[in-house]
Amino acid sequence: MAGAIRETLYYTVGLVVLRAIGLVMLPVNTYFLSSAEYGRLEVMLSFIDVGALLFGLALPSALARFVGDAQTWEARKAVCAEYAGLALLVCGVLVALGAAFSHPIIGLLPEPVTRTEFLLLLGAICLEGVLGVGLTWMRIRGAARTFLIMSLSRAFAQAAVTATLLALGFGVEGVLIASASAALAQGAAMMVYLARDCGISLRFVRWREMIVYCGPLLLSALAAFVLGSYDRWVLAANVTPQDIALYGVAGRLGVLTAVLLQPFHMWWFPKRFMVLAEENGAERSADIVSLGYLIVLGAMAGVSLGGPFAVHVLTREAYWGASGFIAFIALNYAIQETGSLLEIGCFLRKDGFAPLIINLIGAGIAIALYYTLIPTYGVAGAIGATLVAQSIRVLITYAVSQHYAPIPYRFARLGLVTAITVVLTALATFALPPLVLPLAGVVILPLIGWMAVRFKLLPRIDPAELPEPIRRRLKLG
Repeated sequence: MAGAIRETLYYTVGLVVLRAIGLVMLPVNTYFLSSAEYGRLEVMLSFIDVGALLFGLALPSALARFVGDAQTWEARKAVCAEYAGLALLVCGVLVALGAAFSHPIIGLLPEPVTRTEFLLLLGAICLEGVLGVGLTWMRIRGAARTFLIMSLSRAFAQAAVTATLLALGFGVEGVLIASASAALAQGAAMMVYLARDCGISLRFVRWREMIVYCGPLLLSALAAFVLGSYDRWVLAANVTPQDIALYGVAGRLGVLTAVLLQPFHMWWFPKRFMVLAEENGAERSADIVSLGYLIVLGAMAGVSLGGPFAVHVLTREAYWGASGFIAFIALNYAIQETGSLLEIGCFLRKDGFAPLIINLIGAGIAIALYYTLIPTYGVAGAIGATLVAQSIRVLITYAVSQHYAPIPYRFARLGLVTAITVVLTALATFALPPLVLPLAGVVILPLIGWMAVRFKLLPRIDPAELPEPIRRRLKLG
């Protein structure tokens, strides 16, 4: 547990700094870019989302799943080396295909882009597979400090280059140049790290395992893209760039609901299969997932209350309309992250088809609702469609996961905490003006913590597992 606390602290520090950089860049981007330019950038960034999935090939998820089957660290390094080699091979093949067929691909995009912009987008995503494998391996190894240094270096470099190029008048292209440069530099550093720590192998002894598991997961991830970014593509044909810009700003703040769970994710996700396999693993998993859910709930409330304040303080008046969307986007992300906490049983199969079918169902519902609601209701229709699709997806995820891994979650007590939090947050959001809305968090967030303790929803910690300084301070011997 001491190691887990130390790792989580590193991830938390990194997350706080990364989010601080993001918040600093929000007023920078909105100052130098008009709302129309910002809306256009949002659509292009959604292309990065789907491109990153293709280049990632679901290899990080497969690595986390199968490295746990190896009994020694040498065997685990061999597994990672093969996944790193495959990621590098995929990068080379897809970059060559992307450059060769750039004109037809550009024609398929919902937003017109130049070939230069397309190549910059390609540069920003081409090493996503290598980065995903490397960052997952760092988390498995417990190399949180290295993870922190590499992540922050990219973030600081990208922010500095972006601000400089925007100030020089490069506009949207300047943002893309900064993204591509930072991604390529981090990718190069990651290849050096992997080569030194575990090697990069092109032998592919586990090629059958990779194809059987990664193929469905990749399709599953593409289906998940529909629930995450595809709405921008439909919106581009039905609303103005200014409306997409408001949605984009609201999304930048609403996504903090998911981001605030990331330190927990970074520690828990690579290790959840090993924990489940332990004695009393199901009970311990239930405890840990309850903690994760409480973090999500607190994050949703905090973002809903603080997001409108941030919009009014950090952006120009042209972007203030984004405030009305933030609470609903935060709710969507809270539902999404709840599904990610409950999905462990879906990944116990070795073929990856369970998450594929679930995400395909969710994607199908989302697409149908996008084309039904967005032409009439615009951004509100996109948010509502995603809310319905995500809710159905989470219910199916839970049912399937429980079939493969029955875990005794405490839904009655968690449901009561959820109901109280949602009602109080909704009342505050509708009753208070944006500039005083964060004051409601002074009541609601401590209340969530009190209920978590009162209802015994937090994991039980053996005092012997705490770091010695904490044990001394608490007088635990």
